[in-house]
Amino acid sequence: MSYSQAIKDILNILDLNIIFNENCLSTEKIKGVFSRIFHGFLEESPTCCPHCQSNHSNIIKWGYTSSLIKMPSVSEYVTYIRLKKRRFFCKKCDTTFVLDTPFVSRNNCISNNLKRLIAKQLTSKHAMSDIAKQTSVSTSTVSRVLKEWYEPIKKYSYELPSVLCFDEFKSVKKVAGSMSFIMMNGETNELIDILPDRRLPKIENYFNGFSLANRKQVKYVVSDIYQPYITLTKRVFPNAKVVLDKFHLVQYLGRAFQRIRIKIMTQLKCKEADPKVFKIEKPHEISLLKH
Repeated sequence: MSYSQAIKDILNILDLNIIFNENCLSTEKIKGVFSRIFHGFLEESPTCCPHCQSNHSNIIKWGYTSSLIKMPSVSEYVTYIRLKKRRFFCKKCDTTFVLDTPFVSRNNCISNNLKRLIAKQLTSKHAMSDIAKQTSVSTSTVSRVLKEWYEPIKKYSYELPSVLCFDEFKSVKKVAGSMSFIMMNGETNELIDILPDRRLPKIENYFNGFSLANRKQVKYVVSDIYQPYITLTKRVFPNAKVVLDKFHLVQYLGRAFQRIRIKIMTQLKCKEADPKVFKIEKPHEISLLKH
């Protein structure tokens, strides 16, 4: 095994056009930290100009340029590759260019190996600041890797079922509107989605993102007596019927009964009725609620 190949195996570089010579390792102080620097060369001949697609006969060598690329740490040392790349000039379109290498993206100084390491750590229960400290990068770099490597779940990657169940719950302290919105499939009892805000404009805008044909397929919307849910059903689901769930319906009737009972008891008390009336009605309260 050659010296160059041994270095590439250590750094996990698969590009055959990158070469490391002997005595390529040095130690330098970068941003106040002593770091290991591997000096490499990218030697590759272009087949055509990336700008005008002219063939190699119109391309000439045009000096060198170098870039400092951060790699995953080696033996707890912050590690870089100072990659010297040949520049080329196209005589047809009068432009200069440098060939790309697969181990680092264009206009980036963070290697793809380091990005993969950050992405792997993002799947664990660690704060971004801790990941940044472990990989010797900034927190903003970790955030950029998260946006680059992880695609969010598409909002409308599914279709609405024929039976929807709506409810709200207290999720986090800083949630907008004090309560979050939760939606379930009434046929399979599976969670469909959670929205941070249960207010009508927010959830109406969310459901309007679905096609009208899909919204017409919804036949029933099961919810509590929260008025915005009833209004939403009438506006967004033209063929759906509102079904009040049993728990909230019984709760609503129970509260209504209590209001009437308290009102009658207050009236009797104001008329200075016999105290025995209160003793008779109070034990029957539970019996009346059951029936």
